[in-house]
Amino acid sequence: MMKIVGWNPGHFSGRRKTLKRNNNKKSSIGLMTIVSSGFMVLGVLYGLFLLSLPSSMGRWNGHLAISAAEAETNKIFATPSDTCQYRKYPPRRYYDLLLEESSLPSFLEVEYIYGELPQLLIDHGHHSKNANKKLCVNQSEWQNNSANDDRLPFADGTNPSLLKIKKDLAISALLPKEAYYLATICMTNSQCAWKDTREEQLAYKISTQKDPSTVRTVLLVLNENFETLAEATITTIMDAPTFGKQRIQQPNAKQQEIYSLDDARLFYHKDEIWVSYREGRIFGYDKQVLNKVHITSSSSSSSSSSNVLQVTLQASEVETLCCGRNMALMENVRTQELQALTWVDPVTVENVPLKLEQQYHRRLTAVKNNKNNNKNQKKSHFHGTNGFMVHLPHTNEFLGIGHFHRPPSRDFDNEYARFGHHYTHAFFTISDEAPFRLTRLSPELLLPSAANPKDAEIIQFWSGLELVDDKTLTLAYGINDCEGAARYLSMSTVNDLLRPVPQGMEVVDLMKPMKLMISQH
Repeated sequence: MMKIVGWNPGHFSGRRKTLKRNNNKKSSIGLMTIVSSGFMVLGVLYGLFLLSLPSSMGRWNGHLAISAAEAETNKIFATPSDTCQYRKYPPRRYYDLLLEESSLPSFLEVEYIYGELPQLLIDHGHHSKNANKKLCVNQSEWQNNSANDDRLPFADGTNPSLLKIKKDLAISALLPKEAYYLATICMTNSQCAWKDTREEQLAYKISTQKDPSTVRTVLLVLNENFETLAEATITTIMDAPTFGKQRIQQPNAKQQEIYSLDDARLFYHKDEIWVSYREGRIFGYDKQVLNKVHITSSSSSSSSSSNVLQVTLQASEVETLCCGRNMALMENVRTQELQALTWVDPVTVENVPLKLEQQYHRRLTAVKNNKNNNKNQKKSHFHGTNGFMVHLPHTNEFLGIGHFHRPPSRDFDNEYARFGHHYTHAFFTISDEAPFRLTRLSPELLLPSAANPKDAEIIQFWSGLELVDDKTLTLAYGINDCEGAARYLSMSTVNDLLRPVPQGMEVVDLMKPMKLMISQH
């Protein structure tokens, strides 16, 4: 039903100074193609020299030499005229899962769930849909690419969340007939580029911009195949005296501002659409902000026959939740009150006291099994990533996703990425009623890369999870802090991965030194 490809423990070196290369990838460029310019002659000869180096010399200045064949392969991916295709990245932005020569870097010589190295997840289960697609954002509103006409945009949007549209909601009448999902995607600082050589910038069409063209979150309307039907920037109506620490001198229902809405995640609460996000400078970095999402439509000024979506939040409806990390929302299965999984390790669930609901109900208190208050308790660095927990009524569980990045700190001086890197994810379930506990947990996982189905990017952020039907899940995820994608995944595959957890055990209790694994390749 499902194929799992193991991660070979011998595919890394400390700085990955040795790299297995295919010596057959020789450039066919000959001297007959050299033009009279001396610089071009030297450039071609230098390129041929690099390609003829043995595998242990495939780098200079910490970067990989680019062959003509690799540059040619890149043409089947995103281009400046077609940014809706997946990107391809320099080789150091991948795990190199099949590389057998060398040893793991020291920061990966740590404990893993079940003592097993991350596995490449191949879905062979049965489900009703098969799409796997990059999420496409029309950037013409803010993208001025005149200086980078031959380059890809600074970023394509990342860390998407995804919500299946309930057909009985009033907003369904405002959306295209084919509308199936709402999604958020963040346009912000990115890691599409990181310590790239000039040769890599040219080969992979990497933007030379230093700063993002815009900072905002966009709502996408998608069909079943994850194709964009409509989109709109999410704005905030400043209709209250304050918005976090920010004072609004003259609250005005017509004044709208654009905020980054970092890590925006859509979720339902009592059949209304909400979004959770972080806005650290304004609310504090330990708080999650919650807002209802208002979707309206108005006639287009350029066409009397088309409508324009407007997506707004209201400062007067702000709710905050403290304190946890990438908290996942869920509804109490009996009362429909809003709750949050604030920590996965140890499992910590709290009620979310919404101000508007408190006018009619007594103030709720935190669930008693908040075990995270014990500062002496050993914890892992495992934390949740999806915006809401998916209810599994047949097993009386909630399903979620958590992740690690290694090293757990964010080292700015490395060849891999600016922030966290070497991400892995795991599915987990908790009981759907108090006392909440961890019930099942998968090994650590990676998704196959579009550029190389036998490999994975060093940064994958699984940020959205939705149940389509009894057999099918939808997974939305970010790639290298640069682009976003969505895919279908069979529920049978996930169930095969999830292993029962003995009562009373937490994730940290299942972390073990990695086992010696025999190469499967």
